[in-house]
Amino acid sequence: MTRPFNVTGSLEIYKGGECFLDTKRIALLKLIKDKGSINSASKELKMSYQQAWHYIKSMNELSPLPVIVKQRGGSNGGGTMVTRYGERIIREFEALVEKHDAFKDQVDESLWLCKF
Repeated sequence: MTRPFNVTGSLEIYKGGECFLDTKRIALLKLIKDKGSINSASKELKMSYQQAWHYIKSMNELSPLPVIVKQRGGSNGGGTMVTRYGERIIREFEALVEKHDAFKDQVDESLWLCKF
């Protein structure tokens, strides 16, 4: 039987009224970690480089430790690296998303019992 109501929503974490983490930012961090490039990651996400750079700059400014570090070009070329702290943020955010999804399921179940 189809449920008449359901709960939706995605997890977003704010600091000082500004978004620090959400699913887009985490996807960007994961792709930068894999590709070593903001440009490659932003293209795969169909996001402008400027938007990706805005997200990175914002995360680094809101974070107590750097999430991303850039390496300037040289004989080996430049690149971008997710820091250990950034990797920890990815893991912890993904764990929070699982808890958030479980909570939504629990509320959905409660709605099923309600008689609106």
